[in-house]
Amino acid sequence: MYDLIYTVEGNKLLEALADIAYLAGQKGFFSGDSREDIAAFISWAKEFETMHDETNWDEVDYHDAIEAFTFNKLRIDAH
Repeated sequence: MYDLIYTVEGNKLLEALADIAYLAGQKGFFSGDSREDIAAFISWAKEFETMHDETNWDEVDYHDAIEAFTFNKLRIDAH
């Protein structure tokens, strides 16, 4: 577990992945194929990080952004 190489970029991707998976689980999302869901979450995390490569998180609320992104991917209304 502690053998992961920690980099700023790696941590950002892992944070996004964890947040996406957490939010999906919180909403009870399950497509019926956990391997497919995990592959999608990984892809989404990469997409999110690419989209926000230049985002200044001091000016944009990260939690709002990852939540909106995830709920859009899950086709779930945020409210």
